[in-house]
Amino acid sequence: MTSRSRPLLTAGAAVVSLTALGGLLGTLAPRLAGHTEPHPALTGTLATAAGILATNLRVLVLPFALWLLRFPAERLSRHLGDLLVLVVVTLNTLTVGIELGRWRTQLIPYVPQLPLEWAALTIAVGAWLTARNDRAERSHLISLAVLSTLLLVSAAAVETWATPHSHVVRGLVAGPRDAAGEPHGLVGDGGCLRPGVCADLGPVASRSPAPFPSPRSVPLGRLVGAYRAHVNHRPPQGGITWTSTRSS
Repeated sequence: MTSRSRPLLTAGAAVVSLTALGGLLGTLAPRLAGHTEPHPALTGTLATAAGILATNLRVLVLPFALWLLRFPAERLSRHLGDLLVLVVVTLNTLTVGIELGRWRTQLIPYVPQLPLEWAALTIAVGAWLTARNDRAERSHLISLAVLSTLLLVSAAAVETWATPHSHVVRGLVAGPRDAAGEPHGLVGDGGCLRPGVCADLGPVASRSPAPFPSPRSVPLGRLVGAYRAHVNHRPPQGGITWTSTRSS
């Protein structure tokens, strides 16, 4: 095992293990997850892909930002960086694992991008573990940042065009749009507030509108939603937009 591969293997083991732990929790305690079924929400536009990419980049930029801000230089800031990166990894992987454990094969069609996003997450975390070493090469960290970004670009494309699409209802999608090009506000008969697969997340989900660790984080923003949402359903704050209605 080389010095360059060791941080990536450690990060990958953490991502896989925590996702598996979340899956176990979702199986044993399904109430931790959303109580409504997965359903289509994206409409397959370039703006949607750009919005997904921007959302994911905001999360995975953290390890590289910590390096640029010289957090590894001092012991206290280095440990603070460890804590911040651990929070990012744990909240994302556990929440995804819980949803997968709850919905299993029902959720699979909506997350073909997950291996790419998890690879990008692994590389970003591995970059932080590498940066903690005083002998870390700047060129190596830059190459990891580029690779992580390329993986997120691919993941956004897969999620936008390779997942089930919703049917946009004309007249319901007019008005302000968010960064992903989807309507901002309640849309459809079970609408939410963010693009993706409409979320009715369980207790583990943040009710905060902040970019992280709300459902806007990687790749949580577009996991699970109300296939049979009631017309008066009110999504949690920080939810995601559903631009379709279910045909009866």
